[in-house]
Amino acid sequence: MASDSGAVDSEEKLRGIISLAADAIISTDGDFRITLFNPAAERIFDYRADEVLGESLDILLPEAAREIHHAHVARFRHSSVSGKEMGQRGQIWGRRRSGELFPAEASISKIRLGAETHFTAVLRDITQQRRAEAEREALLTREMQARAIAESAQRRIGFLSRASDLLHSSLAYEETFRVLLDLIVPEQATFCVVDVVEESGAVRRLHVVHADPEKQELAERLRSYPHTQAHYLTRRAILGSKAELITDITDRLFVDIAENAEHLEILRELAPASIMVVPLRSRERVLGALLYARDKNESAYNDFDVALAVELAQSAASAVDNARLYRRSQSAIRARDDVLGVVSHDLRNPLAVISMCATSLLESGFGDEGRNLEAIQAIRESTRWAQRLIQDLLDVTAIEAGGLSLVRRAEDPVLLMTKAALFFEELAAERAVTLVTALPDQVPLLLCDADRILQALGNLIGNALKFTPTGGQIELGAVVGQDGVRLYVADNGPGIPDEDVPHIFDRFWTARRDSRVRGTGMGLAIVRGIIEAHGGRVWVERNASGGAMFNLLLPTLP
Repeated sequence: MASDSGAVDSEEKLRGIISLAADAIISTDGDFRITLFNPAAERIFDYRADEVLGESLDILLPEAAREIHHAHVARFRHSSVSGKEMGQRGQIWGRRRSGELFPAEASISKIRLGAETHFTAVLRDITQQRRAEAEREALLTREMQARAIAESAQRRIGFLSRASDLLHSSLAYEETFRVLLDLIVPEQATFCVVDVVEESGAVRRLHVVHADPEKQELAERLRSYPHTQAHYLTRRAILGSKAELITDITDRLFVDIAENAEHLEILRELAPASIMVVPLRSRERVLGALLYARDKNESAYNDFDVALAVELAQSAASAVDNARLYRRSQSAIRARDDVLGVVSHDLRNPLAVISMCATSLLESGFGDEGRNLEAIQAIRESTRWAQRLIQDLLDVTAIEAGGLSLVRRAEDPVLLMTKAALFFEELAAERAVTLVTALPDQVPLLLCDADRILQALGNLIGNALKFTPTGGQIELGAVVGQDGVRLYVADNGPGIPDEDVPHIFDRFWTARRDSRVRGTGMGLAIVRGIIEAHGGRVWVERNASGGAMFNLLLPTLP
């Protein structure tokens, strides 16, 4: 009797422990019919015990997992292992009364009672644990991302700081850019190119630096381009004044921008797989461009890379602008002296002629009508020459001050070129120079000041007449392109030495080459001022005949 009482007490204790357990405790018979379902199981699965006792364990399992569970328990039934603790099994899924699935961990044990094997599982709902782990992982990911962004920003600030110090350490920006490219390559580019727009409007390639020393010779060959102003890698960024990102590079692109077969071969050997070009822009003017290129072994450029390159380009453009402003300030001092020289020398000549002729008329009277007429004509011509010098000085002053007045109307460039040719036809014939035109039938209209464009063309034609030998030829033409209409004046004279090209549009600069008439050095400066006031561009290049070809690129009427 005492033995039966002890068994009852033990059973009651066991029931109390099971009812107080925080984990679900579920027992089944050999057919997987539920025989025990404690209060924690009721709470987790949202079933009452009387609803599941005698039912198949499958009601607590996801449908997709039932066959797998049966196979697992079958192997466990015939194994020599009596139990598996939590952690020894992978994550499993339970199914609540509502059909909601939840992640769980479980331990399982078996016991034989007679001929039948009974199973007991202790199951823990780990939904909150998994959620907390997911939140910790998300927090860790965000923290790592924030750290990566902070480190990247720190590197970016450090790079820009070093580059800025370098760029503003000297006013000799040509050499400074060479050191800058060594900073960019290979950290940010496989090879890098810097182009600058000269005061004349022509694009000049300063440097090309490659990360591979064996390919630097190839980079130097690329540096010799552009030979013409029609094709070069940075052209669209310079003309459009916008950063450009190219990540899909095909051979067609190389063919489109190559000047010749050699240029095409260089581009193919360099084989850039990703390119970004950023303009060097300061005070609403494009001063050049930086080109970054990566090969196929590097990751393609993205918008973040472009943003960094744009920031660097702003600093680089500021350095170029400061250097040029310094040079201009020095040039302004020289220009002041030049103006005094023009006034004292060039104006003195016509004034001396006028004074001499007037004195002659006063002394000799009007006795010799022929000599008197010559004196009067000399006075008139000298007066015109003095007036022209004064007007040129006024125009140059207005251009430098940004106050050149324009009256814009829709104009036909073919008509303007024809008028310019007619104005100089007689003078060209006197000098035995042939004046020809090469004008297409259909040319888009220009929105321009016709008088000012004729003035610019007149300066170019007059300049060409100075240097074209007797029996030579001057050609006036127009070419329609995507960027506007290009008007040109080409002669077959001696051409312009390479060292003179950067200076020919400067005020008061005169060529050292032979010419019939000494100039004041203001004509080409006025041409540049007029064209730039129209939003255009002017440059000079060598003509096919060896002479000079002056080009005026003007935007067409919208």
